[in-house]
Amino acid sequence: MKYRVNRGTGHFKYAFLLLSLLIVTGAGWYLWKPFGSMAGQVLLLRNGPQGAMVTDLSMVQFEGKETRWTLNARSAMRARDDNVIIEAPHLRVHHGDGRTMEVTSREGAVNNETRAVIFHGDVEARDGPVNRLMTNWLRFDPNERILYTDQAFKMVGENSRLEGVGFTLNQETRVLKVKSKVKVLFNGDRIKEAGAWGS
Repeated sequence: MKYRVNRGTGHFKYAFLLLSLLIVTGAGWYLWKPFGSMAGQVLLLRNGPQGAMVTDLSMVQFEGKETRWTLNARSAMRARDDNVIIEAPHLRVHHGDGRTMEVTSREGAVNNETRAVIFHGDVEARDGPVNRLMTNWLRFDPNERILYTDQAFKMVGENSRLEGVGFTLNQETRVLKVKSKVKVLFNGDRIKEAGAWGS
């Protein structure tokens, strides 16, 4: 009596194993894909073509284990000069004493080399629950922690208001220098009006 060996069964077994391996590999790729997406977005903005765009951009700078500042934007697009144009930027700067300052505007730009952020269009900065700055153009230098504008501005506190054209504010030393047309009001009374001012 002769027995016939069915060789098709062995091929079917290997095909089943191959299919299982493909399913596991595909599932792993799908699950890990979101974790690598932010790195891909940053690479696209740094090295991609002009006009490359990402949405829901988020940047963070750490100092040791502490967060130094965070920047979020609705969308970001690489410009011709390799800067990144951002829509609806929201910057949060963390002070050493636990306080935060927040800056928002309609549009902005991030310099690829220095990471300096420029805000323009209805710029508003809030430092604590009361202090508020309003201007149309503002530059934040993250390395020096300096806020700068050459535009007209208003700073409003609980009992005072400061107006002028152009200022430099050092976030570390808290020294403010106003370029021109300074007007200081305290509880509604004008106490200073001069060309430039520093403290």
